[in-house]
Amino acid sequence: MDKFIDYLLNFYYPINNNRPSLEKEGEIMRGMCLGLVGIRPCNRKNGQKHALCKMLDKPKYKEMFEKTSEFFYKNINDFKFTSIQYNCNNGCNKHKDSKNVGLSYIIAFGDYTGGRLIVYDENGDNPEYIDIKEQFYCFNGSKYPHEVEAFTGQRVSLVFFNVID
Repeated sequence: MDKFIDYLLNFYYPINNNRPSLEKEGEIMRGMCLGLVGIRPCNRKNGQKHALCKMLDKPKYKEMFEKTSEFFYKNINDFKFTSIQYNCNNGCNKHKDSKNVGLSYIIAFGDYTGGRLIVYDENGDNPEYIDIKEQFYCFNGSKYPHEVEAFTGQRVSLVFFNVID
C-alpha cells in the first residue's frame, strides 16, 4: 500500500476550475474526476447524459484510474462505482453532491493534521467529524451536506461514487 500512497501523493494533479462553489477562499483547486462524468447539456447527443472522461485517453490518467480501482477493490469488494474524484490539498465548502447517486466511499492519505470529513444531518445541522485518514467511510453525499475540516500538510482524498443507478 505504501507504493500506492506514494504514487498518489506524488502525482501532478491538474487545476480544477469546474467546482467553484466548493473552493475555499484563496485556494487553488487541484484534482480531477475520472470514469463516467456528466456531459454538459449543450454537448449531449441522443439524450446521453454521461460519457467516459476524455482524460482517460491519456496513459498517465488511465494508469491512475486503474491503480486506484485496483486499490479500492482490494479493500471494498461489494460496491460498484462509475467515477473517482481525486482531490489534492483541497478543502471544500459545505455542499451536497448533486450529481452523485446513492452511497459514496471516501478515504484520504498524506502527512496532514485536521482534514476530517464533516457530515451533517439532512437539515445541515449536527456535524459529525469523521477521520478518513487511511480508512474508508461510506455515506450518501447527495443526501447529507458535508465539508472538509481545515488542515495543514499534504492531503489527497479519493471519492468513489456513481452517477447512474
